[in-house]
Amino acid sequence: MRFLLAAVLLLLTGCSATTGTTATVETTAPTAPGGTIAPTGARPGDVVIRYVSCGGMTCEGGDSMAVTADGRAVSLRDGELVVVPLPEAELRDLRAGLVASLAGREGTLDRKGGATDQPFAVVTVVDPGGKKHETRLEGTPLAEDEPIVAATERLSKLTARIRSTGTPDPAAPITVTMYEDPSARPIRQATWPEGITTPIEAASGGNFGTRTYQGREATTLRTALGKAGDNVTVTPGGKTLIARWEAVLP
Repeated sequence: MRFLLAAVLLLLTGCSATTGTTATVETTAPTAPGGTIAPTGARPGDVVIRYVSCGGMTCEGGDSMAVTADGRAVSLRDGELVVVPLPEAELRDLRAGLVASLAGREGTLDRKGGATDQPFAVVTVVDPGGKKHETRLEGTPLAEDEPIVAATERLSKLTARIRSTGTPDPAAPITVTMYEDPSARPIRQATWPEGITTPIEAASGGNFGTRTYQGREATTLRTALGKAGDNVTVTPGGKTLIARWEAVLP
């Protein structure tokens, strides 16, 4: 249960950048884990398209994907980041179509009718000029929301395509969650690598923590902890804890 709450909070944190009613704005910061969209003059790995679809109470299990300026379409499958390369023509058509769909209907389209537990979807795209266009559709769409619905359907199909045919990216950053839970049933015992700070240490102690790792540390932890999503027992400092990891969507 602690891990589920943590996973929801982590994903909602990524989604939180999509809230609000801000119209088209010029972005100036490069992409980073957590949702920053690339500016004009985007580097190959900068995100230019993002899509997230959440249920009323949680984003866990919902669609989420991103496309970078060099045509890497990515999503998560069983905790791993998987990649499908998009041809330049397909990427150009996808971006143009999304910009057209979002034009004039940006910000938050609230169709909840007063309810607070309705699903929502967020579509974000950076046009070739570097402007960010974003629409958050909450609740059941109205007739005038048809272009936005069409955009979400297109991105949902692309997400399914990525998840079914994508190739795992073993170099992707990962987030490790570590917690104490005597009732958990770990799959196996693992050894936490020496020299790598644990999530709990990074969180200043306690019995719960999450931390994102990149590069050599991420590679080492993948090897040590095994398959994404598996609960394993580790004993850093002699304390028995549960650890599991999943890749980070850019």
